[in-house]
Amino acid sequence: MAQYRHAKGPSVLQIIIVILVVLLSIGILAGAAFAVYHFGFDKKDDTPTVATTAPTVATFDEAPTEAPTEDENLKYTELAQKYISNMSEDEKIYQLFITTPEALTGVDAATVAGDATKSAINAKPVAGIIYDADNFEDSTQTTDLLKTTQSFAKTSMFMAVAEEGGDNSPVSSKLGTAKFEDMSTYTEQGEQKAYDNAAAIAKDISKFGFNLNLAPVANFEAPNSYATDAAVASPLVVQAINGFQENGVISALKTFPVLKDSDKTSDDLSSSEFLPFIVGINRNCGMVVVGDAVMSSIDNENPAFMSKIVVAELLQKELEFNGVVMTSDLSTDYITGNFTTEQIVTNSLNAGVNIFFKPSDIDAYVTAIKNAVSNGTITQKQIDDSVTKILALKFRFGILGETAAASAQTSTETATEIATSVATEAATTVTP
Repeated sequence: MAQYRHAKGPSVLQIIIVILVVLLSIGILAGAAFAVYHFGFDKKDDTPTVATTAPTVATFDEAPTEAPTEDENLKYTELAQKYISNMSEDEKIYQLFITTPEALTGVDAATVAGDATKSAINAKPVAGIIYDADNFEDSTQTTDLLKTTQSFAKTSMFMAVAEEGGDNSPVSSKLGTAKFEDMSTYTEQGEQKAYDNAAAIAKDISKFGFNLNLAPVANFEAPNSYATDAAVASPLVVQAINGFQENGVISALKTFPVLKDSDKTSDDLSSSEFLPFIVGINRNCGMVVVGDAVMSSIDNENPAFMSKIVVAELLQKELEFNGVVMTSDLSTDYITGNFTTEQIVTNSLNAGVNIFFKPSDIDAYVTAIKNAVSNGTITQKQIDDSVTKILALKFRFGILGETAAASAQTSTETATEIATSVATEAATTVTP
């Protein structure tokens, strides 16, 4: 036991030294870890880590889907040119019209598509048909009407409606789809709301078979415009176009340049009313509707759609719109009471118009176009150029499939024989 009595424990100094050594070791290890974390080979970026998952709601500085590139537009044009090479002259001319089913078939109110509809479409293969509330009874009937009518067309048609939202909404008013207030009531709710409204409308109407909507309103004087201020209205118009077209429905921007007779100069319009059209055109809207207002300080002789200054110089050259230009309603008393069919045909085509909308008498227009080509007031190339634009738009939105260009083989003689035959059949058929 004595040996243990003489053994000594560690001194205070030794204990202090051990503690210091331990603390120093911890400090060195911590420093090394810090250096490895901040300067080591595993470090990739000094910026904070960000989530890679896309947000559930798209931001609207740019459209979620890009507009077609120049190469894509060229592809659609080439498909159209290939298709048109196999069309008869009559088939080309009828592609210059969007009309009502009543004007096409001669019935009072078309709610079914039967033999008369089939005969009429074969005899008069128009670019498209515009429907309104009188044509709708219920969802099943409307779907059958549109899809059966479309099935009769050799060249698939624009199936059009003017579903703006608010009071101008024939589909929602008759078929119970989503209802929206006038677009002006959504001004304060911004771009997301404009997009959502248009997307909802497009989804609703496309399920019935519609592929063209005469909307949105880009004109300040209209009751259903998004705003009366260009800076406010323009981004809303863009998102409305996005909402329609990204959901498979072509947008027809209306009504250029103003709705009523006006003494505004082009400079006045450029600084105000033009802006929503400019951004809409940049968003690659499918169509622009040109109104019948007389711009007295620009062209005091012609309604806007008959004016080369308005269409060719302002819309197509200055605003650089290369898409389909359509007239406003040609069946109004103002148009039918003040201008001859020959004047409308010649002036409109020479101005740069591509589609005649709701003519009061299609046959008279077709005759006037043929006469104008015959006497040289318009050229066959003008007709071909217009039809190319129309068909290219149909290819772009899948109304015509790409295989259609290769399969269009009907000769001019055969098409004429068919048209004569179905016209005779139509005259003896009573079923719409």
